[in-house]
Amino acid sequence: MATKAEKERDARIAARQQEAKKKKDEKTAKEEALKTRLKLNLKTTTPERANKLKGCIIVDVINVIQARLAQEAGFSAVCALEILPATMQTRKMSRMCDPRVTRSIANSVLIPVVAKVSIGHDVEAEVAVEVGANFIDESEFAIAQGVSAVYMEGKDKFPVPIICGVTTLLDCLKRRKEGASILRIKQPSAVRVDATIVILNNIANDLKKYQDADERAKWLEPQGLEEADFEFLKGAKDISPLRIYAYGGICTPRDVALMMHMHCAGVFVDNSVFTSDNPRKRLKAMAQAVGLYDNIDEIIKLSIGTAERFI
Repeated sequence: MATKAEKERDARIAARQQEAKKKKDEKTAKEEALKTRLKLNLKTTTPERANKLKGCIIVDVINVIQARLAQEAGFSAVCALEILPATMQTRKMSRMCDPRVTRSIANSVLIPVVAKVSIGHDVEAEVAVEVGANFIDESEFAIAQGVSAVYMEGKDKFPVPIICGVTTLLDCLKRRKEGASILRIKQPSAVRVDATIVILNNIANDLKKYQDADERAKWLEPQGLEEADFEFLKGAKDISPLRIYAYGGICTPRDVALMMHMHCAGVFVDNSVFTSDNPRKRLKAMAQAVGLYDNIDEIIKLSIGTAERFI
């Protein structure tokens, strides 16, 4: 008959074995999920991959710690940055961050990773895909510097969806024609939620205006566009067919809810969210607001403790 000491020893051994098995199972599950995410570019078509971000919330991150925090909070994807938007505004162009940063972030989370590249920079795009990026975000800052249209074409040749910045309905149609899969609002800086609202309203108003065939014909031809480029928007009552993602000054659950009410396909959040007093709480509240945007009682609950405006 086993002694009390032997029973305690056996119990400790069993507990250690159970803990070891639990850790092994968790590691295996994480590795399998990571393999699935990294194979995303090969297993699905570009439209299917683009659909994976529909109704999503994405945040700019500069390191693994922020990426993991965003994943834990329920964010759909992260965008790898090496420099912050304020610095990009000074440089007037956003460049791809160090491949080590993108790779480390991609290897540390199970959600999709977006990588920024310069417009028309095929090599940066290839490097981004090779180190684990699932989506490519072309620099919207270079657009303001007069980048030639020829360098903006051929986006559909890449094995991942391309995200491009827009400010007008014309931008939306041109970027789609060039092969962009996802559109997001662009601004010289990311601090103006009111500017984001104005841009979205202007696009919506133009969409209504050009439902008239005569108005549309006079507008399209001088811009180098054809009737076929507008075909998918005929009869549209809001901007949802454009699949536009909001970006700029979005820092509370209320901001997120408003963007969804304005028929955005999703929301991009600036990195400055991590400078708030409680970034974990704010990130979680903003992530939940995407799915609860039409429930005002829930938005009120999510907004408690997130009144601080920090950007």
